[in-house]
Amino acid sequence: MPAAIRTELLKPLSPIRELSEAGLEQLRQQVQTRGLRAGAKFSPADDRDHLLYLAAGTVNLVRRGTPTSVDSRSTRAHLPLFSERGQGEFAVAETDCVLLCVDKEAFARLLNAERTRGFEVEDTETTTEEAAILQRVYEATTRNRLELPTMPEVAMSIQRLTRDPDAGIDQLTQVIQTDPSVAGALIHATNSPVYRSTKRITNIREAVVRLGFRTTERLAFNLAMRHTFSGGPPAVRQRMNHLWQHSVDVSAIAHVLARHVRGFEPERAQLAGLMHRIGAIPILHHVARQGLEVSPAALEATIDKLHPLTGVMVMNYWGMDPEMVTVAEQSERWQRDPAPEPDYCDLIIVSQLLRQGRQGDGQDLPRPDQVPAFAKLSLGPLEEDMNLAVLREAEEEMAIIRQVLHG
Repeated sequence: MPAAIRTELLKPLSPIRELSEAGLEQLRQQVQTRGLRAGAKFSPADDRDHLLYLAAGTVNLVRRGTPTSVDSRSTRAHLPLFSERGQGEFAVAETDCVLLCVDKEAFARLLNAERTRGFEVEDTETTTEEAAILQRVYEATTRNRLELPTMPEVAMSIQRLTRDPDAGIDQLTQVIQTDPSVAGALIHATNSPVYRSTKRITNIREAVVRLGFRTTERLAFNLAMRHTFSGGPPAVRQRMNHLWQHSVDVSAIAHVLARHVRGFEPERAQLAGLMHRIGAIPILHHVARQGLEVSPAALEATIDKLHPLTGVMVMNYWGMDPEMVTVAEQSERWQRDPAPEPDYCDLIIVSQLLRQGRQGDGQDLPRPDQVPAFAKLSLGPLEEDMNLAVLREAEEEMAIIRQVLHG
């Protein structure tokens, strides 16, 4: 029963441990328990509305054909049993078990409310011009006067499909075909060496069959995101193009790294790379619409300080899951270390630092191997030129990913 659940049981659980004490207490009142008999089989499809944690007993968790025994006393039990999408996953109770069922939407609402309410601008040195523009944008943000970008229509349709357990190949094909640029880019990607197609694909349905439903779903969503980084007056378009190029570079690196770290999915890592500075977009549009005269240096300083806050607002507005919200909020906290297990935010932190090292852009950032995320990902030693062997071997693949995303 919910009343019997103590807040202490929730504190070690990722990602809900990111809530404050008060937030955990509110969430605790909505947590449910579920008992399972030994031998019972269950999968993500049985309950898509909740994060499931093992509170008592032992289960055999099967992911991509590989079984793993998970005991409620292990640190693995601090993570949800299934990944966000749960494709190809199921579990079998080895003993009588108890699951904690945490409502995903309730958790997302609490976390996003806390993040936007508790945001503080870092107390760093600013020029008079930087302070003035920072104040203007911050006030617009906190007073809900900042216009947030809408999610591209095709991306919204794809997002709805992800929540429909009955959606299939025909529905996904129809949605993708409504956007010719996304459809063309998807066929290009399917025929590229990245997805190792042996037969040339000529239409969307063939692409969905070749890639699989979930991979197509995610890849098409990612391709639709470039529409968000467009529009506005020439100065904004130029800065937006620069932001998109940066995001694509980080995304390509994250995609490759995700294939070498267990528990990560390349297309989801790609999305995280595209979204990590999404908060810059409403700031750029606000400055343009208000006709604010601001130097490039002052604008960059404002974006650097406020994009985590506006990023959380955009991701919340779009209904993205908490893991992606964390990326938008925390992916430039270089010494971030909330848990021993790596997450997508760790992956993007390392991807950004590797991009800097590979391009030598001179930013005053730490070396990749000087942040906690690098050690957790176990990617091998950093080479003298700030590169990794896995990236050096995947140069052609990353070039193709960048080409596909740029369109």
